[in-house]
Amino acid sequence: MFNACVRVDARRMLAQLLRRFEPFAALEWATLCSIARHARVLRCAAQRTLAPNGRKQHGSCYLVKGVVRRRDKAGRDVQIADQDAAARRALLVSGDGASIETIGAVTLLWIDLDPVAFMLGADSAAGYAVEGLDAARDDHWMHRFLGPGLVECLPPSSLQAVFRAFEPIGVCAGEIVVREGDRGDLFYVIANGSAEVRRDGRRLVALVAGDSFGADALVSGGRRNATVVMACDGRVMAMTADSFRGLVVDRLVDWIDVDAPGMHRIDLSARPCGPDALRRLAGELDLGTTYVFDGATEGDRALATFLAKQRGVRAFARRFRS
Repeated sequence: MFNACVRVDARRMLAQLLRRFEPFAALEWATLCSIARHARVLRCAAQRTLAPNGRKQHGSCYLVKGVVRRRDKAGRDVQIADQDAAARRALLVSGDGASIETIGAVTLLWIDLDPVAFMLGADSAAGYAVEGLDAARDDHWMHRFLGPGLVECLPPSSLQAVFRAFEPIGVCAGEIVVREGDRGDLFYVIANGSAEVRRDGRRLVALVAGDSFGADALVSGGRRNATVVMACDGRVMAMTADSFRGLVVDRLVDWIDVDAPGMHRIDLSARPCGPDALRRLAGELDLGTTYVFDGATEGDRALATFLAKQRGVRAFARRFRS
């Protein structure tokens, strides 16, 4: 009886702790207690490098106390402390290719639970019409798509609608999915197979299951800035421009008419724009500062805000050019 009471109290403590993090903060208490059954606290010494073992571990890791340096799959580093806004989101998700290095002793929360199961709900994940979830496959597109990046910025309540808006499209090796210079009409996620991003005939980067592309043109209203070619036979999940703007862009890009106190204003007309330049700018922003983007075009302001929000930066777009 005593051991059972201890387990119940520990589960309640873990459920309370879960409320600090996204997407758990919006969940009901009963759901939190259920998830707490799959959670455990990890205490790690300084100078340790941690990454999920994709074949054995399914879940996500959150920072409870301390400071870590997170490296994403592209090799970009960012330092995160437990009080930072970025600490409310998962540091690691199995299969996302990221790792963390502890700076001093840290406390982590690891959740041995499929992210699709608790973010979409068990009924939705089981009945998803496009593809059943295979928990043994770490490279499943849902797992990677739910990792750090675009989707983690969205409220959990919107994720079911996001997944339902996708339609599968079969693609063949060598097929051009989007062409540089074309108007954007769809947002894509690789479901099976791999692709290459090319510009002016040069290979820029490889895409694998769970990687998305096509957002820049839909956010900015501009043309495609690169060509994406399938490297092998596979399948992509496609979402219409209207659905993407309504379900994703409108939730991430906040427009304001007047700057609030404490905001740092960035005049985009005084610096290079375009997707590449704005992505570099987003990578240089301070996670602890609030920014408002002004100048240039409405599309540039929207894209700058969109890219900043994906990185975990609090950002807004000025509605009218000053």
